[in-house]
Amino acid sequence: MPAPWRRCARASSFRRTQNRRDAQRMTTHPKRQRGDDGAGIEAEAFEHRRAKENPRIGVREPARQGEKARHVASSGTARVHLLLGPVGAGKSTFALELAREHAAVRLTLDEWMTALFQPDRPQTGVIEWYVERAGRCVDQIWSVAEGILDAGVSVILEIGLLQRHQRETFYGRVSGRELTIHVLDAAREVRRARVEQRNRMQGATFSMVVPPAVFELASDLWEPPDSLECEGREVRVLRTDR
Repeated sequence: MPAPWRRCARASSFRRTQNRRDAQRMTTHPKRQRGDDGAGIEAEAFEHRRAKENPRIGVREPARQGEKARHVASSGTARVHLLLGPVGAGKSTFALELAREHAAVRLTLDEWMTALFQPDRPQTGVIEWYVERAGRCVDQIWSVAEGILDAGVSVILEIGLLQRHQRETFYGRVSGRELTIHVLDAAREVRRARVEQRNRMQGATFSMVVPPAVFELASDLWEPPDSLECEGREVRVLRTDR
């Protein structure tokens, strides 16, 4: 039977060897010494075994904290698509197509207004009631849109902004973001017929009934972007009655 001191010497030698190996692992992969648990160690061992069996795969280094977010932010792919146009111009139909094309999130003022406020809609004073709540909705929609954009996903915004001063306020908010403005328009009689049909059919793009008086008022309020507003911005104009 070996003397006790020999067993102790062997144990001490084993510990020194193990410590050297641990130190080598720490030196080779300094990023892995923080926060490693059992699952992390097992995953690392699996990666090395897989790489040894198939060298073409290689060893995947763990992503650094925030690296994915920085990559998304620098890629510049997340874009604001702002849809403008009078009532009945075809914005909702176009927004659905655009969302599919760009794998983007569509945010529509009328849908928010219907879901949040339609049950409380008064019989009189509808315009004043609508304007105040629409402003609050646009504020919240943009707050949600910012989070989506920061995650690297484009947004399609259909949020009214019939008048230039409303749009100028919005441009201040979106400053620093990638922005494409899509302006849709059609003849008034064509838009009127579309709205009447949408009120009757209540199809895929229907959100709320638009009474004739509201259609006429909104059409009167519409101010197309002029050359000054378009200057320095990416603006695409589409006629939907041709």
